[in-house]
Amino acid sequence: MENPMDIKRISSNAALISAPAVIALAASLLIPTPAAADPMAPPTGGCPGARVGTYRLSGSSHIEIYYSPAHGGTNCVKTVSEKTSRRYLRVWATVLGTSKVNSDEGLYRSYAGPITFTGTARRCISVAAKASPGTNPANVTKRSLDALHCG
Repeated sequence: MENPMDIKRISSNAALISAPAVIALAASLLIPTPAAADPMAPPTGGCPGARVGTYRLSGSSHIEIYYSPAHGGTNCVKTVSEKTSRRYLRVWATVLGTSKVNSDEGLYRSYAGPITFTGTARRCISVAAKASPGTNPANVTKRSLDALHCG
């Protein structure tokens, strides 16, 4: 016949052995997992503030505009590619009623920009963007958004 102390000891040891496994399992549930690829989700290198507009540029690219009330109003713009191959991308923006103009262009895998303006509270911005399906800047889709997103 088994000694009741031996059974208790076995149960205690089993609990001690399984405790690290339970802790590891619980910890793994806390680790964030990447979400499914959302082409309209902001890529790494995000803009400050909240996204206030997303505008389709082509079948594989779009324009994103962000606004934050920080620093007297902050606008941020980028042209985003939904493909991972290098392509020509351009983003250009101006703050209406000022001489503030900024742009970024080149061969990028994910986005052109971000370009940021501060002091944009109670001002509108105009945006222009270009994207090509490849590396040739002559073969582009263009879009202009005038007097848009007034802070």
